[in-house]
Amino acid sequence: ARHLYICDFHKNLIQSVRNRRKRKGSDDDGDSPVQDIDTPEVDLYQLQVNTLRRYKRHFKLQTRPGLNKAQLVEIIGCHFRTIPVNEKDTLTYFIYSVKNEKNKPDLKMDSGVH
Repeated sequence: ARHLYICDFHKNLIQSVRNRRKRKGSDDDGDSPVQDIDTPEVDLYQLQVNTLRRYKRHFKLQTRPGLNKAQLVEIIGCHFRTIPVNEKDTLTYFIYSVKNEKNKPDLKMDSGVH
């Protein structure tokens, strides 16, 4: 049987592979030193639609109303990859939380880790 369409999952999978190839190819230009680091992929499809909508609302991402899950994942994925992360502060926060068996420490960190 001939396929007349492609599902959103496979469409996004193909696009993500293409984007990774473009990023690796653009390293030769020297435009983006941040992309020299191989970042792990986060599977946003594992999240519920309500969680994706809360993320969108929290970060005040401008989108049109009535997006489906695949469209939310695409928009949120683009935003998520642009968030700068201070690894040292994040690891310090994580270790502190684990040692003190708390979800959030009493002191506020200046790095903006939530």
